[in-house]
Amino acid sequence: MALFLQITLAVVLALLCGFLIPLLLQLRRTAAAVQGLAESARQDLNLISADVHHLRERADALADLASEGMELPATLNHILGSIANTLANYLGGRPSPLVDLLLAGVKMAISLFRPGQGKAAPESEGSE
Repeated sequence: MALFLQITLAVVLALLCGFLIPLLLQLRRTAAAVQGLAESARQDLNLISADVHHLRERADALADLASEGMELPATLNHILGSIANTLANYLGGRPSPLVDLLLAGVKMAISLFRPGQGKAAPESEGSE
């Protein structure tokens, strides 16, 4: 009986080694592939991070240009508004259709130069 147990144990051990060794080799190849994927992902994320940084810098520069470009219309808006208010106060006692038409045109021109006027505020996606 002891010989039968020894033979059975040897067969089981041989089968176990026959399955375990290829399994361990496959795990080693899988781990190497995962390591290569992680390295590739790290390099890709570094490139994406650099691209996002450059986009943010360009957006900041564009915002600066836009704010500089809005200085002249804001100044014209202030000047035209002051002129329209002065004319309205000065000619308030003597209404004339021509003056009313002129003031309406000036007010309309001012509303075109006012940033953010006449446009509906965009709804955020989360407010639905």
